[in-house]
Formats: sequence, structure tokens, C-alpha cells
Amino acid sequence: MMGQAGKQFTLLHLRRHLARFRGIDRAYKQSREGRGYFQQGQYLRALNYFDEALSIAPDYVEAHIGRGRTYYALQSYDRAQADFDHALRSNHKAFEALFWLGQTLSILKDYQEAIHAFRQAIQLKPRNAEAHNGRGQAYLQLQEYELALADFNCALKLAPQFALAYTNRGLTYIELKQYKKALRDFRQTLLIDPTQRRAYAGSGQALFALKDYARSLKFYEQALQIAPTCQVYNNMGVTLDACHARQEAITAYTHAIEIDATQWTLYNNRGWSHYATGNTSSALADFEQAIALSPQEACDAYLNRAWIYAERGQYTQALEECDHVLLWGIEDALAYAHRARIHYWQQHYEQALADCTQALQLDSACAEAYGVRGLVLSQQKNAKEALSCFAKARELGHDLFWLDEAQKATTDALQSTSQ
Repeated sequence: MMGQAGKQFTLLHLRRHLARFRGIDRAYKQSREGRGYFQQGQYLRALNYFDEALSIAPDYVEAHIGRGRTYYALQSYDRAQADFDHALRSNHKAFEALFWLGQTLSILKDYQEAIHAFRQAIQLKPRNAEAHNGRGQAYLQLQEYELALADFNCALKLAPQFALAYTNRGLTYIELKQYKKALRDFRQTLLIDPTQRRAYAGSGQALFALKDYARSLKFYEQALQIAPTCQVYNNMGVTLDACHARQEAITAYTHAIEIDATQWTLYNNRGWSHYATGNTSSALADFEQAIALSPQEACDAYLNRAWIYAERGQYTQALEECDHVLLWGIEDALAYAHRARIHYWQQHYEQALADCTQALQLDSACAEAYGVRGLVLSQQKNAKEALSCFAKARELGHDLFWLDEAQKATTDALQSTSQ
């Protein structure tokens, strides 16, 4: 028979279990209320309920997941990560926590850890298309394109109407320069969901690469109708520059800057448009702003500023700009091409050709290097080779207005000698 002490211990044990059960039941009810408000988009009210649930049961997995997702929706990613981590300490097989941890780590650009989280999620649910898509996105950011394709293919095999996976596969095909395949995927996305902004923007990128600028602009316009973004305005500006629509390009870049004034590339691109119109003072101001925003990364802005210095006859300063980029240890084909053009202006043709050769060894598709080589050859009266270089530059590049006059003069000279 059980003694008095044993009975008291059992009763105490039962009371503790009952209290714990009642606590979990209350936490469950609070968490359920929080989920309801989360689904309605009332995130702050949802947080109150999740906080209450966790004050009752600090290790309640569902409440940590719910609060983590709410923080994710509020773009408070560090807090979201903390909640998902806590949930996984309580239950390392919580699929939802692993999946959303992967999503959060991707937003935080910790792609290797995101892949690790998605891999664990996939091990728990191998047929979950969203987990494969999430891991594919992380692989895409790490430029692991074949691995990304494998995940997107798997996601689409599991869920053939998964619009986001088509979009992501299309973006991967763009990186692989398989533009027609990309366009097919974006088209499929839009057949499923015509509101997918990234599919319109991706179509614009693919068509730009195929030099179908008019159609590219139409897709960018459709993307902007859904949601104006800095990146789409910038891409539209680049496309307008390729069409020599300079003022419209400047307007597009200005809209992009109004959305995010911290990106040096926007000022650099707008500066190039100003330079193309002959407004070198505005161009220089934009290049200098780009450099001020990112002195270590704004290589193109240094090189573009070099051209303005060279046009003004400030060759020493111009060469210093190019050398500044090269001295960082950045083997930049564009830097050699820009320095080649400065040597061309100085009539140092052998040095210019040497820099063109160096540029093309680094990047055989450097349009600017072919362009400058053409300029030098035209001065050396080698018209056929010069025109061949100009043609190659046009094939590879999209905004080489600075070749127009020399190319026309070389063509005219060749025609006159053949008559």
C-alpha cells in the first residue's frame, strides 16, 4: 500500500501536470487568436496574443512560430529568426519553423545557413514544393545556377501551377544567358498569375538582352503599374539610354533615386545619360555623388569621371582615375578600356591598343575595348579592321553613341577609296 508521503507526492505530481495542461491550453487559445489576427493582416494585435501565449508557456512551439511569422511580415527579421530558433530548440523537427527560418535567413543574406534550414525542411517533407523553391532561391543568390534549376524543376514537378517557381527559374535562365527559355517561364507565370511584377520585370530584362528594346520597355511599364520599384525604374532608364531617349532615361533614374537615394549605381547611370546629352557638369555631379555614396565600389563612376577629365584635356587626372581602380587590385576590363580611350585622345595609339588587348584578355565580350580599338585603327587608316571592331562593339554593347561619328567617317572613307 502507498504511504502518506507517496500519496502526497502523487497528488502534487498530478496538480503540476494539471496546471501545465491548463497553461498549455490557455497558451493554445491565445496563439489561435494570434493566428487569426495574423491571417487578417492585423500584425500588432497578433503580436499581443503571441506574447501572452508565451508568457504563459515560454517554450510553446506554435506561439514562437506564429510570432516569428508576424515579425517576418513586419520586416523585423532578427526577431523572427530568434523565434524560429527558439521553436527549433523545443522541437528540431518543426517543419514550419525550419521553412520560415530558411526564408528569414535568405532575407538576411545568410544563404548558406538558409540552404541548411531548407535542406532539413525537405528531409521532413520531400514533396513540399515551397521548400524546394526557397532553397533554389538561396542557390540562385550564391550563383549556384545548376543547383537552383534542379530545385525549381523539382518544385514545378510537385506543383505545376507554382507561379513563383516559374519566375525564379526564369531569373536563373537570365543569369545563364538563356533568354528565350526565361521568356517562356515568365509567360507561364503570367498565365497563372497576371499580377506577378517580377515576371514582367524579368521579361523586360530578357528582351533587353535580346536587344528588343521596345518590347522590353512595355514589360517594364507593366511592372511599374503593379508596384513602382527602384530596380525597374533603373532598368527602364538603361533601356531608354539604349534607345538614345536620354531625357526619358534621366526621368526614370530620377524616379529610382526618389525611391532609394542610397544606391550609387542610380547616380552613375543618370550621370551617363547627362554625359550623353553633353551636360558634363550635371554628369560630373552625379558621378561624384555615386563615389561619395560608395567610394570602394563605384568603379564605373571613377571611370566615367575619367572620360570627362580627358575631354577637358586633364589627361593626368583622367589616367589617375583609371589607375585608382586598377590599383585596388580589381582586374577590371572596363578600366583598361577607359584608359585606352584616354591614350587614344592623347594620340598614344600603341598604349591604347595594349590596354584594349589587356581588357579583352580579361573579358572577351568587352564592347568598349572593341570600340576603342576601332577608333585607333581608324586613325591608323586601317578602315576595314576598324569597321570590323565597331561592328563587334555594337554586337556586344548597347549604348556606344561615342562611336557614331568615327564609325561614319571610317565608313565614308572606305567608300571613297573603293570608288
